Amino acid sequence: MKRKHPVALTIVAVSVLLGGCGGGGGGSPTGAPVTGGTFTMNLGTDPGTINPYKTTGGTNRQIFAFSYDTLVGRMPDGSVAPQLATEWKVAPDEVTYTLRKGVTCEDGTPLTASAVAADFDYVKDPKTLSAWVNLTIPVPYTVTADDAAGTVTVKTKTPFGFLLEGAGSLPIVCPAGLKDPGSIEHASNGTGPYKVTDYVPGDHYTLEARPGYAWGPKGAGNAAAGSPKTVKIAFVQNESTSANQLLSGQVNAAQITGPDRARLDATPTLKKFDVPVMVGEMNLNEAKGRVFADPEVRLAMAAALDRAQVTKVGTSGSGQVADNMMVEKPVSCPGDETTGTLPAFDPAAANQRLDAAGYAKGADGVRAKDGKKLTVNLIYQVGAPQTVSAVELIGQQLMAVGIGTNLKGLTQAAFLEALYTTQDFDAYYSGINLEFPFMMTAYWGGATPDKGGRNTGSIRNEEFDTLSAKALAASGSEGCELWKQAHQALLKRVDVLPISVGNRPFYTAKASLQTVGLFAVPTSLRLYQ
Repeated sequence: MKRKHPVALTIVAVSVLLGGCGGGGGGSPTGAPVTGGTFTMNLGTDPGTINPYKTTGGTNRQIFAFSYDTLVGRMPDGSVAPQLATEWKVAPDEVTYTLRKGVTCEDGTPLTASAVAADFDYVKDPKTLSAWVNLTIPVPYTVTADDAAGTVTVKTKTPFGFLLEGAGSLPIVCPAGLKDPGSIEHASNGTGPYKVTDYVPGDHYTLEARPGYAWGPKGAGNAAAGSPKTVKIAFVQNESTSANQLLSGQVNAAQITGPDRARLDATPTLKKFDVPVMVGEMNLNEAKGRVFADPEVRLAMAAALDRAQVTKVGTSGSGQVADNMMVEKPVSCPGDETTGTLPAFDPAAANQRLDAAGYAKGADGVRAKDGKKLTVNLIYQVGAPQTVSAVELIGQQLMAVGIGTNLKGLTQAAFLEALYTTQDFDAYYSGINLEFPFMMTAYWGGATPDKGGRNTGSIRNEEFDTLSAKALAASGSEGCELWKQAHQALLKRVDVLPISVGNRPFYTAKASLQTVGLFAVPTSLRLYQ
């Protein structure tokens, strides 16, 4: 069936789909628009590389969203919107995109169908080891291009219900960047509205508006009244510092998740944009020799943790206990997945399980088996004080049943290195936020990082894999029911423990923006006097 779409009605960015249509917003300031100004946004710690094909980290994606477009975007209601592609034909195992005319790369090179096809071939090349192949198209595929017609066709070996959206979410890197990946580690070469012009490690990126950019959804550009000429993305780890800079007018936007929200909420000159997120999960490393390779320890850990108390602490009292593995709005498959699936909070049951598994408490209260102490290396990202408090509480609750913890706070770059390079952890406290359920297969199944995958915990759950394979080819309510069962297969074994959901709000000062999913929309940024 052929689906043609007119140019999109609004502007969008989403967490993995880096272009699309406007989502959250809190209104615009009353001052006059500022022409040719600088929009400064604080984003925590320096995430490292911004090469789109080397990373799927949240801060990384927010930065490279300014420089790279995708074939389609996503509307707030979950529907797709034209971006680099203006129309498409979709079948269960094939999608053909027709490219927008007149799109150019930041080096002036026209974007061709062959260039787009080269991106799809690049990410699936085993030598590349790009995580995006699993995130966008989790089944084998081929790609062909017709430059004369301006079309790109992706054909999968098996049916894939989210093929249009999945393939459409790949950030498109221009030929020069693809030829020399090292050149875009801390620079850019895409078709997006802004170009990276400066990088100071650990301090900031500077991006400049590309003259003539006018091929976003609905012809969205970067030269409307109030659109910044320059965007500065600064790395400020301490939330209180960011809050002070917002209040003093030094920065235009920052995400604040901790106790500083109270004073920002009470300031009428600031605008707030709530972004629903999974705040806290216990994601586990089940590789051979690791603590959580033992299923009895995983089940005991889940019974030992009071998720309600950890939620209260980890969200500063503003969140809720997670009941679904996906929370990013709009949730593709809503519903309660955790009730009756996860072990209930029951320290006595946790102790009994560990006793039965042969883990005996020592004089220091930490259990051991075969001479090896039951101690968990738990890593987390620094920056938010409530995260530190939540991790400390987790350590206390685990210790109450004899599971020791080594707690280690890391910058985002070091955190991602631990996950995807060294895999030197037993568990990490964080939240994985994704738009579509099929993306879960990359994190809790499939290839490990050494083979280009995101399965950093070496999860091998046959029931999840079987159900996911069926769900990939399904759509609608049938697909959602299969995805629910697949997610519950993970929860029953405690391959992951969802804890808390909440908001990660953007606050703006003398500025406005729009959000969809996790991120600010680059073409929606506005400055006011």
